[in-house]
Amino acid sequence: MIKTFVLRPVVYLLALFGLAAAVLAAMIARPVVAPPPLESIFKGARSVDTSDAPALSYFVARDGTQLGFRVYEAAGGAAGPAAILIHGSAGNSLNKHLVGKALAAAGVRAIALDMRGHGVSGTRGDVSYIGQNEDDLADLLDHLKLAEKPVLVGHSMGGGFAARVAHMPLGQKFSRFVLVSPFMGVDAPTSRPSSGEARWTSVDTPRIVALTILHRFGVECCEQLPVLAFALPPEAWRYVTTRYSFRLLSSFGPKDMRYRDLSGIEAPVEIIAGANDELMVAERYADVAKTGARAHATIIPGVDHMGVARDPAALAAIVAAAKGEGE
Repeated sequence: MIKTFVLRPVVYLLALFGLAAAVLAAMIARPVVAPPPLESIFKGARSVDTSDAPALSYFVARDGTQLGFRVYEAAGGAAGPAAILIHGSAGNSLNKHLVGKALAAAGVRAIALDMRGHGVSGTRGDVSYIGQNEDDLADLLDHLKLAEKPVLVGHSMGGGFAARVAHMPLGQKFSRFVLVSPFMGVDAPTSRPSSGEARWTSVDTPRIVALTILHRFGVECCEQLPVLAFALPPEAWRYVTTRYSFRLLSSFGPKDMRYRDLSGIEAPVEIIAGANDELMVAERYADVAKTGARAHATIIPGVDHMGVARDPAALAAIVAAAKGEGE
């Protein structure tokens, strides 16, 4: 009788644990499938002539991995803080080529980074642990040894990452933040539903949920598996990152991919976006800017998501924001 009283709950508990493990395993096993190619993004990035881009330089991160970056030296010598440029999802430092050139021509030294998991930095589509992109940015600053606090400029997912940094102690090492068409989180008022002709990503939600549960219990199993695929043609893998692992998705962009407004950020924040952005609801950036103590939004007419990194009016706005003009 006593044995039955003791053993039965144990058996039930083990059965429940086994069922939960089976459900999690099934969720993890589901593969991510890329959506059809989104021409406006891929062609927009490929339309920029990068033949005159600076050669890659390298620094060694704290884990011993070489990470790449490009330096756009200021014409006539730098006048004021340098700018660190963070590319968007799937991209690399070349996606910030025209931004780098525009800043350099205006006297701002610009450093465009291949974020780990992209370009020549580490394994494409993955990082070693959640939060490594933040550590890499800190290591880059240590390597550069800049005399003044730099400006952090991020585009799209990189803009979300810049906002994430602004909320961290690491953000104190930057003088201001320029968020270019930033992805502020899946639940942000600026995020357009990923569907139809504007579907840029395919998200493996069951796998993300399962891995998140395991991670919160201290189990780091399978976090190298892809959970996000981009709307890119098959041949794009030769140039860009086509998928993100759970670790990379958790490390790049907004923290936990959730919306966090600009409250609590003391440094100036400028948001710049194109009115015709097919991925973001550009008119809602003004609402986001209202949450910041020193934030402002500028919307460029007739410009789409990738065009904001090459349109002359958008480039002029980015340069002015990086230099702190108009404050």
